Amino acid sequence: MTQPPRPPTAHHDSGRRPVSARRVVAFALAFGLTAPGAAAVAQDATAAQLLVTAATPDPDGRALKIAGRNFGPHPFVTLDLYPIALQSATDSEIVATVPTALMPPGIYLLTVSRGPSATEIGSLQVTVGGGRTNPDTTTDRPDLGTLGPAGSEPAAKVGDRVITVDDVDREWRRTDPGGYLSLSRQLYENRRRATDALVTNELLAREAARRGLTVQALLAEEIPARTVTMPESAVLSLYEGLGDRARGVPLEQMRPALRAWLERVTQPELAKMNYVEELMKVSTRADVFLAAPRVRVDRAPQDAEIGPATAAVEIVAFGDLQSPEYARFALVFAKVRDTFGDKVRLVFKHLPLLGPESVTAGEAAACANAQGKFWAFHDAAVVRPVPLRLDRLKNVADAVGVDRRAFDACLDGGTFTEAIRRAAGEAERYAVRSSPSFLVNGSLAPPPPPFLPAFEFLKRLIEDALLQQARASSKDR
Repeated sequence: MTQPPRPPTAHHDSGRRPVSARRVVAFALAFGLTAPGAAAVAQDATAAQLLVTAATPDPDGRALKIAGRNFGPHPFVTLDLYPIALQSATDSEIVATVPTALMPPGIYLLTVSRGPSATEIGSLQVTVGGGRTNPDTTTDRPDLGTLGPAGSEPAAKVGDRVITVDDVDREWRRTDPGGYLSLSRQLYENRRRATDALVTNELLAREAARRGLTVQALLAEEIPARTVTMPESAVLSLYEGLGDRARGVPLEQMRPALRAWLERVTQPELAKMNYVEELMKVSTRADVFLAAPRVRVDRAPQDAEIGPATAAVEIVAFGDLQSPEYARFALVFAKVRDTFGDKVRLVFKHLPLLGPESVTAGEAAACANAQGKFWAFHDAAVVRPVPLRLDRLKNVADAVGVDRRAFDACLDGGTFTEAIRRAAGEAERYAVRSSPSFLVNGSLAPPPPPFLPAFEFLKRLIEDALLQQARASSKDR
């Protein structure tokens, strides 16, 4: 899925965005992507069109020279939505500070804007990084072999006892469960991206051969008709997802770059994935058997649950009631329950990450839970995205009808203080380190696309889990 990009540093994971977005992203198309998007910005027909014609790394790998015209006196430049400092700028050339020598080889989206209208922005996909010009080239790469021994292969021998790789992994899981699970998920995600790319390439190659076309010609014919303009709400969501990576640049200044990202990267990817899903249904069947790592989630006394224990899908939500991002998802939990009924069981686990006030909010929710009022308290607490200070927490308690004397004694006496503080340690056992995070039937859900509404994201996770169960059942029969 297209995520808010990270800064172009030595650790930037760029490159041509793989259409491995996992099928959850394709359902962004279900969210009414019909708004005119950039057309909502009035175009000044009398202004000279800004054009970006080329971008070339300097020999030292420390800067990017951008050629074009009509840049204006104060152009604003981003590379993969990361604002770039300028060394110099004229109407036809910009020198931007970009550590191209430290960047992984890949295709990055460069945007230059001098204002909000369509004539005041230009963009170009540029290949930079690592001194290589083609990120898809496989020549001159070392033979890396396999990932190493596995299963019953020996790892060591003491006397007549052979210690196998399975023995090592069991000890690793016992002593460092979070580290083991984190690496397992990283391995799965990389394998899944490669799997999706191989499946996509094979499907497109088969369809192109059937129609007597090249893959490029096939995509040129099919993708435009499936490309849907994303609404302005997607621009806002993408901006919010950048967080500190926006370097404090306001939304209005970032808007042209955000819109260019959606038009040049996100929309084509979504269209391509939508087409690939169509091919799976009407052309060549494709099944992916690679399974995500699963973990058995223990129950803690302060956990809250709703839905039957026999539900086909269990979602464990790790949340911080002080987090606006968690609140965005929490606000649609009721709609999820109404939509799927007894098919879904929802479990809440505390993950207080934003400081002492997060711990206090968790304590208050646990005190409400002790009176059987957790979900009422939870839903009232997340309605308004304001800090949940002590007075607000007690007002929420009043609003949901808890016994205030017992609630105050519980909260003021610190009944659940230690339990809430230990919650982060429990989450670490599952390699969960951010709020919100969701375990769906024991598997960690991918990060939600910043432009996808919370309900659509959760709905897709549930539908995927139900589909996996249906396929498993059909194999057993």
